[in-house]
Amino acid sequence: MAYPFQRTLRSLNGYESGTRASLVLLGAIALGGLTTWTVAARIPVLKVSTEGRIEPHNAVHRIEPPEAGMVVTSLLELDKQVNEGDLLIEFDTREERLQLSQSEATSAALTQDLAVLEDQLANKQEEVGASGRVDEASLREANAKDQELRPRRLLAEQRQELTQKSPVGALSDLEKLERRTEAEELSHASETQTLGIVRLQREQVVRREGLTAQLLGLRRERLKIEGQLEELKVTIERLHYLIEKKHVRAAASGRLVDVVELAAGDYITQGQRLGTILANGTSHIRVRARFPKETVGIVRPGQTAQLKLDSYPWSVYGTVRAQVSSVGTEPGIVATPESVPGTVRVELELEQPADPRIRLQHGLTTTVEIEVARVSPVTLLKRAIGEWSYADPDPTDAPTKEAPVAQGEAH
Repeated sequence: MAYPFQRTLRSLNGYESGTRASLVLLGAIALGGLTTWTVAARIPVLKVSTEGRIEPHNAVHRIEPPEAGMVVTSLLELDKQVNEGDLLIEFDTREERLQLSQSEATSAALTQDLAVLEDQLANKQEEVGASGRVDEASLREANAKDQELRPRRLLAEQRQELTQKSPVGALSDLEKLERRTEAEELSHASETQTLGIVRLQREQVVRREGLTAQLLGLRRERLKIEGQLEELKVTIERLHYLIEKKHVRAAASGRLVDVVELAAGDYITQGQRLGTILANGTSHIRVRARFPKETVGIVRPGQTAQLKLDSYPWSVYGTVRAQVSSVGTEPGIVATPESVPGTVRVELELEQPADPRIRLQHGLTTTVEIEVARVSPVTLLKRAIGEWSYADPDPTDAPTKEAPVAQGEAH
């Protein structure tokens, strides 16, 4: 019985030796494969952002009033079609309208004053012209009288000379006295006439200066009224502008895709978001995403990306491919609905989805995964310990669907 038992033991020992050798061989093959994969495999490195949104290019118009005010009328309705220039919201403008009425009334009164002043100016100019003609006639009359006295004065002087040359006794003393007196009288009359002409000229000069001063005063008053009218014109235009600013109108023809419920009496602050208009005829859509500012220089135009739409779970509908078209380099500082402080804007161009059930439209949110590099596991390990930085991806390493993914950072 000992002999068969020994053969059984030898058989078991041989079986264990073969199993051990097979296990060692399989372990060596697995270790070699793992080593080869660690060195030769290429794993895509992704930059991920959950702040992705699909929207048409330059077709989204925000309704943000430029002035604060109290709502009087609101015509905002979700999914309503509007045309460019349509009134959407009207704010209270009673104060501006009262000021406008006052300015218009003052302008009308000044316009009437200006019309009266124009008539006065026309009359004064006619008076100046008539006065000039009267002065000219008066001077001609005075000169004519002077010319009329001159022959009589010359005759009287000649008669006086003849009297003095006449023989003694030819003329009586009374006649001589009369002739001398006549000559002197005509001489004094001529001097008086000359002085009257000088006085008349000076009076005319003074009168013309007075009329000119009155005319200049009227013109100055006209310029003053015209200046006031220009100021009122600017004031009226400014009030019209302020009133129009409190009438929020549609910036483009399209559809209201987002509105805020407003009631009469609600107070709206300046720049408050009240709605969004999606312009008609928009076919080109894009993806707008926000990435941390540390990705500047890593994310570049031309890199490929995949989108996981929140409305279409990727496990059911798959992902949508995209390509980076532009990358911002200035991080946001103030928080806005489109900007997160410390992030930069990245825009991507979409490709046609593989699943026809996916409808790409404005407002869809998505997770954006951009492939920034394709490296080996060893390189990833070096990066984990801080001995490696991103390098330009090898253009010959085309991404494959079967390749495992290593997510670098998640926003």
